[in-house]
Amino acid sequence: MTYPTNDSIYKRRSIRSFRKDEISDNDLNFILSSGLSAPSGEGIHPLELIVIKDNTTKEEIKSFYEWAGFCTQSPVSVLVCYDSNKIFAAGYDNDDLGKLDAAACIENMLLRATELGIATCWTHAIENADDYRNLLGIPKNIVPVALVVMGYSDEPFVAKDQFDKNKIHNNKW
Repeated sequence: MTYPTNDSIYKRRSIRSFRKDEISDNDLNFILSSGLSAPSGEGIHPLELIVIKDNTTKEEIKSFYEWAGFCTQSPVSVLVCYDSNKIFAAGYDNDDLGKLDAAACIENMLLRATELGIATCWTHAIENADDYRNLLGIPKNIVPVALVVMGYSDEPFVAKDQFDKNKIHNNKW
């Protein structure tokens, strides 16, 4: 029996060099749909995605967040955000749930992209939230979590199993 997801799990790597080849709208929408199909705590679904293709915008991101500077090489970046108002309206006293939902969304996008032969890199955005808000006109209640940079690359997807049985604890530490 073959498991297509298995290949994506083991082949996915953070890649920071991209060709300028465009990602088709169909593939991009499939990646975004996969992300937004991730589980959401209590079904709140607070996530919002900003697709960034504009080169000037990517240059601005590079100016305030050097670790995401390679986004200027890629055709597409996706800023994953959550609406804190939706989480607080559900009765939570903090918005940690948004970060968890964002992580699940991002992992789904990374795996789908890998399956499609599209390279990715997940960079965090929380410490630069106000910079992203100012640049992209994001309201205060929307919290940027991560920038997912994606595109085609000449770097190979090489399967690597990182399982370490010493990291598994049964019933107690």
